Amino acid sequence: MYGIPQRCRPLSGAEEQVLLALWQASPPATRQQIGRQLESRGWADGTLLSFLSRLEAKGWVQVTKESNRNVYTPTVTRRAYGVYCMRERLDTLFGGDLAAAVRALVSECGATPGQLEQAAAVLEEKRAEAEEYDSYDAFF
Repeated sequence: MYGIPQRCRPLSGAEEQVLLALWQASPPATRQQIGRQLESRGWADGTLLSFLSRLEAKGWVQVTKESNRNVYTPTVTRRAYGVYCMRERLDTLFGGDLAAAVRALVSECGATPGQLEQAAAVLEEKRAEAEEYDSYDAFF
């Protein structure tokens, strides 16, 4: 679903933080590299290892051996995970109504005019792509 393999089971908030740290550490990454991204949390090494083990069991990371240490690689991209999370929230909070979600977001998010222009450009790009696709005739 949305680029997330079916084998991936839901994440806790802490597991998500570890996955985000793995992406920040430029995977594949060791526990130490991931831990540096999470220093502000003050987790013990054992805690981080437990979360990494859970992420592997849930299908979010793949573990390989490099010399005498484990190396962790995410099984999905950060973008795919972001789309998955946003779609889940869109469906849950707005009943899948993208227009209602966009209205709520732009009216309350404090976006600058420049950010709104960028967002409008992205929407226009997607609209143009859809029109181009709709006008494509496979028989010519």
